[in-house]
Amino acid sequence: MKVVIVGGGIVGLFTAFYLQNEGADVVVVEQGEVGGWSRAAAGILEFTRFVINRINVKSYPWRYFKMMIRGDARVKTWDWGWIRAYLGVWGREPPQEMWEAIRTLGDFSWRQYRALAEAKNDFDYAEEPLYEVGVDVGKALEEAKKDPLAPRVEAGKCCGMEALAYLDAAKLSTDAFVERMLRELRGVQFVKGKAQEVAGKEVWLEGGNVLQADAVVVAAGYWARKFGVPVAPFKGYGFLTNAKADKMFIDMVRGIAVVPLSKYTKVTGRFDLDGTDNHSPSKKVLQRAREILGNFDVAASAVGYRPCTPDGFPVVDRIGSVVIVTGACRLGWTYGPALGKLAADLALGRRRVEALSAARFIRSR
Repeated sequence: MKVVIVGGGIVGLFTAFYLQNEGADVVVVEQGEVGGWSRAAAGILEFTRFVINRINVKSYPWRYFKMMIRGDARVKTWDWGWIRAYLGVWGREPPQEMWEAIRTLGDFSWRQYRALAEAKNDFDYAEEPLYEVGVDVGKALEEAKKDPLAPRVEAGKCCGMEALAYLDAAKLSTDAFVERMLRELRGVQFVKGKAQEVAGKEVWLEGGNVLQADAVVVAAGYWARKFGVPVAPFKGYGFLTNAKADKMFIDMVRGIAVVPLSKYTKVTGRFDLDGTDNHSPSKKVLQRAREILGNFDVAASAVGYRPCTPDGFPVVDRIGSVVIVTGACRLGWTYGPALGKLAADLALGRRRVEALSAARFIRSR
Protein backbone atom coordinates (compact mmCIF):
# COMPACT_ATOMS: atom_id res chain seq x y z
CA MET A 1 0.00 0.00 0.00
CA LYS A 2 1.31 3.45 -0.94
CA VAL A 3 0.50 6.46 1.26
CA VAL A 4 1.40 10.08 0.50
CA ILE A 5 1.65 12.40 3.50
CA VAL A 6 1.41 16.14 2.87
CA GLY A 7 3.38 17.86 5.62
CA GLY A 8 6.71 16.94 7.18
CA GLY A 9 6.23 18.40 10.66
CA ILE A 10 6.28 16.36 13.85
CA VAL A 11 2.78 14.90 13.31
CA GLY A 12 3.54 14.04 9.69
CA LEU A 13 6.78 12.34 10.75
CA PHE A 14 5.01 10.22 13.36
CA THR A 15 2.33 9.31 10.82
CA ALA A 16 5.09 8.12 8.49
CA PHE A 17 6.72 6.24 11.38
CA TYR A 18 3.63 4.16 12.12
CA LEU A 19 2.77 3.57 8.47
CA GLN A 20 6.31 2.38 7.80
CA ASN A 21 6.04 0.00 10.76
CA GLU A 22 2.88 -1.41 9.15
CA GLY A 23 4.77 -2.12 5.93
CA ALA A 24 3.33 0.75 3.86
CA ASP A 25 5.25 2.47 1.08
CA VAL A 26 5.39 6.05 2.39
CA VAL A 27 6.10 9.35 0.62
CA VAL A 28 6.28 12.60 2.60
CA VAL A 29 5.82 15.91 0.74
CA GLU A 30 7.30 18.97 2.47
CA GLN A 31 7.84 22.37 0.88
CA GLY A 32 10.64 23.38 3.25
CA GLU A 33 13.09 21.64 5.54
CA VAL A 34 11.62 18.45 7.01
CA GLY A 35 10.61 19.23 10.58
CA GLY A 36 11.66 22.85 10.05
CA TRP A 37 8.65 24.63 11.50
CA SER A 38 8.28 22.07 14.28
CA ARG A 39 11.85 22.76 15.44
CA ALA A 40 10.76 26.20 16.70
CA ALA A 41 8.83 24.65 19.60
CA ALA A 42 10.22 24.65 23.11
CA GLY A 43 10.26 20.87 23.37
CA ILE A 44 8.05 20.80 26.47
CA LEU A 45 5.79 17.74 26.71
CA GLU A 46 2.73 18.52 28.85
CA PHE A 47 0.73 15.32 29.04
CA THR A 48 -1.91 16.58 31.50
CA ARG A 49 -1.63 20.36 31.01
CA PHE A 50 -4.30 20.91 28.37
CA VAL A 51 -5.32 24.21 29.95
CA ILE A 52 -2.90 26.05 27.65
CA ASN A 53 -5.03 25.00 24.65
CA ARG A 54 -8.33 26.25 26.09
CA ILE A 55 -8.47 29.29 23.83
CA ASN A 56 -12.28 29.26 23.71
CA VAL A 57 -12.96 29.79 27.42
CA LYS A 58 -14.89 33.00 28.07
CA SER A 59 -11.96 34.87 29.60
CA TYR A 60 -9.47 34.14 26.83
CA PRO A 61 -10.28 36.95 24.32
CA TRP A 62 -9.75 39.54 27.05
CA ARG A 63 -6.47 37.93 28.10
CA TYR A 64 -5.31 37.88 24.48
CA PHE A 65 -6.32 41.51 24.00
CA LYS A 66 -4.20 42.48 27.02
CA MET A 67 -1.26 40.59 25.47
CA MET A 68 -1.73 42.66 22.31
CA ILE A 69 -1.82 45.91 24.30
CA ARG A 70 1.52 44.94 25.96
CA GLY A 71 2.98 44.20 22.54
CA ASP A 72 3.31 40.47 23.31
CA ALA A 73 0.86 39.28 20.63
CA ARG A 74 -0.56 40.49 17.33
CA VAL A 75 -3.20 39.57 14.76
CA LYS A 76 -2.26 39.68 11.08
CA THR A 77 -4.30 36.81 9.61
CA TRP A 78 -8.03 37.49 9.48
CA ASP A 79 -9.64 34.14 8.69
CA TRP A 80 -13.32 34.95 8.93
CA GLY A 81 -14.38 31.32 8.67
CA TRP A 82 -12.23 30.50 11.69
CA ILE A 83 -13.57 33.51 13.61
CA ARG A 84 -17.19 32.49 12.92
CA ALA A 85 -16.41 28.96 14.14
CA TYR A 86 -14.69 30.43 17.21
CA LEU A 87 -17.74 32.47 18.11
CA GLY A 88 -19.80 29.30 17.77
CA VAL A 89 -17.73 27.41 20.38
CA TRP A 90 -16.76 30.33 22.63
CA GLY A 91 -17.51 29.47 26.23
CA ARG A 92 -18.61 25.93 25.35
CA GLU A 93 -17.36 23.10 27.57
CA PRO A 94 -16.20 19.95 25.78
CA PRO A 95 -18.07 16.69 26.34
CA GLN A 96 -16.65 13.97 28.57
CA GLU A 97 -15.70 11.80 25.58
CA MET A 98 -13.42 14.60 24.36
CA TRP A 99 -11.54 14.60 27.66
CA GLU A 100 -11.30 10.83 27.55
CA ALA A 101 -9.81 11.05 24.05
CA ILE A 102 -7.26 13.65 25.18
CA ARG A 103 -6.28 11.54 28.19
CA THR A 104 -5.70 8.59 25.87
CA LEU A 105 -3.60 10.74 23.52
CA GLY A 106 -1.40 11.82 26.41
CA ASP A 107 -0.93 8.31 27.80
CA PHE A 108 -0.04 6.86 24.39
CA SER A 109 2.38 9.66 23.51
CA TRP A 110 4.14 9.46 26.88
CA ARG A 111 4.72 5.73 26.41
CA GLN A 112 6.06 6.25 22.89
CA TYR A 113 8.54 8.95 23.87
CA ARG A 114 9.74 6.81 26.76
CA ALA A 115 10.16 3.80 24.48
CA LEU A 116 12.19 5.79 21.95
CA ALA A 117 14.38 7.21 24.72
CA GLU A 118 14.90 3.79 26.29
CA ALA A 119 16.04 2.42 22.93
CA LYS A 120 18.48 5.34 22.59
CA ASN A 121 18.21 8.72 24.27
CA ASP A 122 19.85 10.81 21.59
CA PHE A 123 17.33 13.66 21.87
CA ASP A 124 17.81 14.93 25.46
CA TYR A 125 14.60 13.36 26.76
CA ALA A 126 14.06 13.86 30.47
CA GLU A 127 11.02 13.72 32.72
CA GLU A 128 11.03 16.60 35.17
CA PRO A 129 8.62 19.22 36.53
CA LEU A 130 7.50 22.19 34.47
CA TYR A 131 7.29 25.38 36.52
CA GLU A 132 4.82 28.19 35.91
CA VAL A 133 5.99 31.52 37.32
CA GLY A 134 4.00 34.73 37.45
CA VAL A 135 0.79 33.00 38.55
CA ASP A 136 -1.36 33.01 41.66
CA VAL A 137 -0.17 29.64 42.95
CA GLY A 138 -2.99 29.13 45.46
CA LYS A 139 -5.65 29.85 42.87
CA ALA A 140 -3.89 27.64 40.31
CA LEU A 141 -3.78 24.73 42.78
CA GLU A 142 -7.53 25.03 43.34
CA GLU A 143 -8.25 25.18 39.62
CA ALA A 144 -6.11 22.09 39.03
CA LYS A 145 -8.40 20.12 41.36
CA LYS A 146 -11.27 20.78 38.93
CA ASP A 147 -9.27 19.91 35.82
CA PRO A 148 -10.74 16.87 33.98
CA LEU A 149 -7.22 15.54 33.32
CA ALA A 150 -6.34 15.62 37.04
CA PRO A 151 -2.81 17.00 36.59
CA ARG A 152 -0.37 16.33 39.42
CA VAL A 153 0.71 19.75 40.68
CA GLU A 154 2.34 21.27 43.71
CA ALA A 155 3.65 24.60 44.94
CA GLY A 156 7.32 25.20 44.25
CA LYS A 157 9.94 27.83 43.54
CA CYS A 158 11.68 28.85 40.35
CA CYS A 159 13.76 31.87 39.39
CA GLY A 160 13.49 33.16 42.95
CA MET A 161 9.69 33.26 42.75
CA GLU A 162 6.74 31.20 43.91
CA ALA A 163 5.72 28.81 41.14
CA LEU A 164 3.26 26.10 40.23
CA ALA A 165 5.02 22.83 39.41
CA TYR A 166 3.42 20.43 36.91
CA LEU A 167 4.82 17.00 37.69
CA ASP A 168 3.55 15.10 34.62
CA ALA A 169 5.94 16.80 32.22
CA ALA A 170 9.00 16.02 30.14
CA LYS A 171 11.34 17.77 27.73
CA LEU A 172 13.35 17.01 24.61
CA SER A 173 15.48 18.73 22.01
CA THR A 174 13.24 19.36 19.01
CA ASP A 175 16.24 19.58 16.68
CA ALA A 176 17.76 16.32 17.91
CA PHE A 177 14.40 14.55 17.83
CA VAL A 178 13.74 15.51 14.21
CA GLU A 179 17.15 14.07 13.33
CA ARG A 180 16.28 10.91 15.26
CA MET A 181 13.03 10.55 13.32
CA LEU A 182 14.84 10.96 10.02
CA ARG A 183 17.10 8.07 11.01
CA GLU A 184 14.05 6.00 11.94
CA LEU A 185 12.46 6.79 8.57
CA ARG A 186 15.24 5.73 6.25
CA GLY A 187 12.78 3.69 4.20
CA VAL A 188 10.52 6.71 3.62
CA GLN A 189 10.79 8.85 0.47
CA PHE A 190 10.89 12.61 1.07
CA VAL A 191 9.80 14.90 -1.77
CA LYS A 192 10.57 18.61 -1.54
CA GLY A 193 7.68 20.47 -3.09
CA LYS A 194 4.54 22.48 -2.43
CA ALA A 195 1.22 20.70 -2.62
CA GLN A 196 -1.27 22.71 -4.66
CA GLU A 197 -4.22 20.35 -4.56
CA VAL A 198 -5.32 16.98 -3.24
CA ALA A 199 -7.82 15.35 -5.55
CA GLY A 200 -9.01 11.96 -4.38
CA LYS A 201 -5.90 9.83 -4.18
CA GLU A 202 -3.70 12.26 -6.10
CA VAL A 203 -1.49 15.05 -4.78
CA TRP A 204 -0.82 17.82 -7.30
CA LEU A 205 2.47 19.62 -6.72
CA GLU A 206 3.51 23.11 -7.77
CA GLY A 207 5.17 22.73 -11.14
CA GLY A 208 2.77 20.11 -12.43
CA ASN A 209 4.03 16.87 -10.91
CA VAL A 210 1.33 14.50 -9.62
CA LEU A 211 1.81 11.86 -6.93
CA GLN A 212 -0.63 8.96 -6.91
CA ALA A 213 -1.31 6.77 -3.88
CA ASP A 214 -3.73 4.36 -2.28
CA ALA A 215 -4.31 6.86 0.54
CA VAL A 216 -3.44 10.50 1.23
CA VAL A 217 -2.86 12.05 4.66
CA VAL A 218 -2.81 15.84 5.09
CA ALA A 219 -0.72 16.74 8.13
CA ALA A 220 0.11 20.25 6.95
CA GLY A 221 -1.41 22.36 9.71
CA TYR A 222 -3.10 25.50 8.39
CA TRP A 223 -3.40 23.97 4.90
CA ALA A 224 -6.21 21.76 6.23
CA ARG A 225 -8.56 24.74 5.94
CA LYS A 226 -8.84 23.79 2.24
CA PHE A 227 -10.95 20.83 3.41
CA GLY A 228 -13.33 22.92 5.50
CA VAL A 229 -11.58 22.40 8.84
CA PRO A 230 -11.34 25.72 10.69
CA VAL A 231 -7.69 25.97 11.68
CA ALA A 232 -5.59 29.09 12.19
CA PRO A 233 -1.79 29.66 12.24
CA PHE A 234 -0.56 30.94 15.61
CA LYS A 235 3.07 31.88 15.08
CA GLY A 236 5.86 31.39 17.60
CA TYR A 237 9.64 31.79 17.67
CA GLY A 238 12.36 29.56 19.08
CA PHE A 239 16.02 30.27 19.83
CA LEU A 240 19.00 28.12 20.74
CA THR A 241 20.98 30.12 23.29
CA ASN A 242 23.75 29.94 25.87
CA ALA A 243 21.46 31.36 28.57
CA LYS A 244 21.81 29.88 32.06
CA ALA A 245 18.79 28.13 33.55
CA ASP A 246 18.46 25.31 36.06
CA LYS A 247 14.79 24.43 35.55
CA MET A 248 12.26 24.13 32.75
CA PHE A 249 9.76 26.95 33.20
CA ILE A 250 7.24 29.26 31.59
CA ASP A 251 6.95 32.90 32.63
CA MET A 252 3.21 33.44 32.25
CA VAL A 253 3.52 37.24 32.47
CA ARG A 254 6.14 37.63 29.74
CA GLY A 255 4.97 34.66 27.67
CA ILE A 256 8.42 33.08 27.56
CA ALA A 257 9.29 29.36 27.84
CA VAL A 258 12.79 28.27 28.88
CA VAL A 259 14.12 24.72 28.51
CA PRO A 260 17.69 23.88 29.61
CA LEU A 261 19.18 21.07 27.52
CA SER A 262 22.60 19.42 27.37
CA LYS A 263 24.14 21.66 24.69
CA TYR A 264 22.05 24.82 24.90
CA THR A 265 19.00 26.45 26.48
CA LYS A 266 15.91 26.73 24.30
CA VAL A 267 13.99 30.00 24.58
CA THR A 268 10.61 30.40 22.89
CA GLY A 269 7.72 32.84 22.85
CA ARG A 270 4.74 34.50 21.11
CA PHE A 271 1.32 33.23 20.13
CA ASP A 272 0.50 35.51 17.19
CA LEU A 273 -2.47 34.91 14.90
CA ASP A 274 -0.15 35.58 12.00
CA GLY A 275 0.44 33.53 8.88
CA THR A 276 2.64 36.18 7.24
CA ASP A 277 6.37 36.09 6.51
CA ASN A 278 7.03 39.14 8.69
CA HIS A 279 8.97 37.84 11.70
CA SER A 280 9.87 41.14 13.35
CA PRO A 281 8.20 40.18 16.70
CA SER A 282 11.05 37.73 17.24
CA LYS A 283 13.05 40.66 18.64
CA LYS A 284 10.43 41.12 21.37
CA VAL A 285 10.83 37.47 22.38
CA LEU A 286 14.54 38.01 22.98
CA GLN A 287 13.86 41.24 24.84
CA ARG A 288 11.39 39.52 27.15
CA ALA A 289 13.70 36.54 27.67
CA ARG A 290 16.62 38.78 28.65
CA GLU A 291 14.43 40.44 31.28
CA ILE A 292 14.40 37.05 33.02
CA LEU A 293 17.70 35.43 32.06
CA GLY A 294 20.04 38.36 31.59
CA ASN A 295 22.18 38.72 28.50
CA PHE A 296 22.88 35.69 26.31
CA ASP A 297 23.99 34.82 22.80
CA VAL A 298 21.80 33.20 20.14
CA ALA A 299 23.22 30.32 18.10
CA ALA A 300 20.18 29.61 15.89
CA SER A 301 16.53 30.51 15.51
CA ALA A 302 13.38 29.05 13.95
CA VAL A 303 9.78 30.04 13.26
CA GLY A 304 6.75 27.81 13.69
CA TYR A 305 3.01 28.04 13.02
CA ARG A 306 0.85 26.23 15.57
CA PRO A 307 -2.34 25.03 13.86
CA CYS A 308 -5.22 25.78 16.23
CA THR A 309 -8.87 24.83 15.91
CA PRO A 310 -11.39 27.23 17.51
CA ASP A 311 -11.84 24.97 20.56
CA GLY A 312 -8.15 24.03 20.89
CA PHE A 313 -8.79 20.30 20.40
CA PRO A 314 -7.23 18.43 17.46
CA VAL A 315 -8.99 16.97 14.45
CA VAL A 316 -8.15 13.49 13.13
CA ASP A 317 -10.68 12.44 10.54
CA ARG A 318 -11.36 11.28 7.02
CA ILE A 319 -12.94 13.96 4.84
CA GLY A 320 -13.98 12.38 1.59
CA SER A 321 -11.09 10.11 0.69
CA VAL A 322 -8.43 12.22 2.48
CA VAL A 323 -7.23 11.77 6.06
CA ILE A 324 -6.82 15.07 7.90
CA VAL A 325 -4.77 15.47 11.09
CA THR A 326 -4.35 18.99 12.44
CA GLY A 327 -5.30 21.45 15.17
CA ALA A 328 -3.20 20.39 18.16
CA CYS A 329 -2.36 24.05 18.76
CA ARG A 330 0.35 24.42 21.45
CA LEU A 331 0.45 20.66 22.09
CA GLY A 332 1.54 19.29 18.72
CA TRP A 333 4.73 17.83 20.15
CA THR A 334 2.98 16.51 23.24
CA TYR A 335 0.38 14.57 21.25
CA GLY A 336 2.45 14.01 18.09
CA PRO A 337 2.90 10.24 18.55
CA ALA A 338 -0.77 9.56 19.25
CA LEU A 339 -2.04 11.83 16.46
CA GLY A 340 0.34 10.18 14.02
CA LYS A 341 -0.89 6.74 15.07
CA LEU A 342 -4.55 7.72 14.66
CA ALA A 343 -3.85 9.23 11.21
CA ALA A 344 -1.95 6.09 10.15
CA ASP A 345 -4.83 3.90 11.34
CA LEU A 346 -7.34 5.93 9.30
CA ALA A 347 -5.14 5.69 6.21
CA LEU A 348 -5.11 1.93 6.67
CA GLY A 349 -8.91 1.80 6.81
CA ARG A 350 -9.39 1.56 10.57
CA ARG A 351 -12.00 3.39 12.62
CA ARG A 352 -11.73 7.01 13.71
CA VAL A 353 -12.06 8.43 17.21
CA GLU A 354 -15.47 10.09 17.06
CA ALA A 355 -14.63 12.76 19.64
CA LEU A 356 -11.82 14.10 17.43
CA SER A 357 -13.75 14.11 14.16
CA ALA A 358 -14.30 17.25 12.11
CA ALA A 359 -18.07 16.85 12.49
CA ARG A 360 -18.13 19.34 15.37
CA PHE A 361 -17.17 22.02 12.83
CA ILE A 362 -18.43 20.57 9.52
CA ARG A 363 -22.06 19.89 10.36
CA SER A 364 -23.11 19.29 6.77
CA ARG A 365 -21.14 16.04 6.52
